[in-house]
This record gives sequence, C-alpha cells and structure tokens, in this order.
Amino acid sequence: MRRLAWIALCLPFAAQAGNLFDGYEAYYTTLPGQLFHGSGHELEPFSREGSDDVIYGWKGRDAGQQHAVELRDGRIKIDGKALPVRSIKPFPDEVVNAGDLGRGAEAYFADGWACIEGTPPSASGTAGRHKSVYLIQLRKRQAWKFPTLFASCLGVRMQGGLPAFDKVQYRYQDGNDEPAGVTFTEYAIKAGKYVEAGNVRSAAFVEAGNVYKFTLGP
Repeated sequence: MRRLAWIALCLPFAAQAGNLFDGYEAYYTTLPGQLFHGSGHELEPFSREGSDDVIYGWKGRDAGQQHAVELRDGRIKIDGKALPVRSIKPFPDEVVNAGDLGRGAEAYFADGWACIEGTPPSASGTAGRHKSVYLIQLRKRQAWKFPTLFASCLGVRMQGGLPAFDKVQYRYQDGNDEPAGVTFTEYAIKAGKYVEAGNVRSAAFVEAGNVYKFTLGP
C-alpha cells in the first residue's frame, strides 16, 4: 500500500514532462499545492445612488465564508475594508496601476487568501498576454502584484507553507525575433519578500505564432 501511494503521488510530476498544454491555466492546474481552484467570480459593474462612478464587485460565499470584493478607480476593497496601496508589494519592474483591474476582473478565495486578476481594458495585441494578478493575505491586509506575462491566480500554490508562483519569460533561439517557448521560474513569498525558489522549467511552442500551445520539457 505504501508503494502504491508513493506511485500515485509521483504520477502528476511524471505526467507533466512532454505533455501538450492548450493554455497556461491548463498547465498551472497540474502543479501540486494549488491554492485556488475552479472558476473565479467575475466582478460585475454597478453604481451607487447619487454617484456616476462605476464600481465592479461581487459578493457571496466561498472557501467557507462570506466575502465581498469591490473595485473603484482601480482601488481594491475586500470584505468591507479598503486595501491600502502602500500595502501592495509589486514584483521587481512591475508597477501598481489604477488601470490594472476593472471590467472582466475575477476574484478567487482560499482559506486566509484572496486573489484578483484582470487584463487592463486598454490592452490590445500582444499586450493581452499580460494579466495583472494581485495575491492578498486577508488577515494581515497585505498584497503582492506578480509578473504579468501569462499570469493567473490558478498558478499560485503553497510550497513548504509559503505561497509560490512562476515568472514566465520568453525563450528565443538563433536570433529569431519570434519566441520558441517560455521558461517558468518559480518564486516564493517569504517574510513578505520575493525569493527565487531555484525551480526552473522550460516549455516549447508547437505551432508557429501560437504562444498558448506548448509542451513542457524536462
């Protein structure tokens, strides 16, 4: 029985190598320790009486508790409390922008955590490959903005008690202007800071011009 259990645990890791993925979320959901599951809650537009401001929000029950999210002028209000901008730590070279989140944003919840993701409405062309992802620690009211390329709340997982995610970067070969694939470099959040976890995976695109279909290498 012990041997069978060990084999069952190892199968997800073995199955990743060489597998074909139609999208990054399809890949992220195969990783162990995934923190958020299923479909997110899409934030719907509404306005308050006497105000012309459009607010995007959702409220309901998830992860065993009642939750509510509001976005107003890019500011996040969660469970009735505004999230101070100074409490959001962006990944190096990322910027917290009021235009990051709005129409089409989605919220995810887990025990003690929330995640909000969205593509800026102004994004077009290759900019649509970038998604703003904000991970929020609910009890401490702290948040982190992740690297945007092919980012997703579904890519957040717990590793050794620490939240972890991937920074995705293009890979190029032979001076070609078109990327041949991507690398996934794992980072964790430790003591509130970003630390590289030392785990790097590579993927190769399988169709010319299609950056969403890839196979994972060793």
